[in-house]
Amino acid sequence: MRIENFFSYYKKQLISRQKLVEESILGGLCTSWEEYKYLTGKLDALKQEEQELTDLLKKQELHDDD
Repeated sequence: MRIENFFSYYKKQLISRQKLVEESILGGLCTSWEEYKYLTGKLDALKQEEQELTDLLKKQELHDDD
């Protein structure tokens, strides 16, 4: 498997998990403040991971162009 294919697959998985967490928060599935804080923290972590992956892909593309 090419590294680009892995990154693309993993990024799609991250986005899918983000949507699930967002739906949980917006759907009122949080039963406590602690659970809300946990889910918002998880969402932030997933978004940060997606951004780091995107940055890594850009660096890889720039490196391949050299």
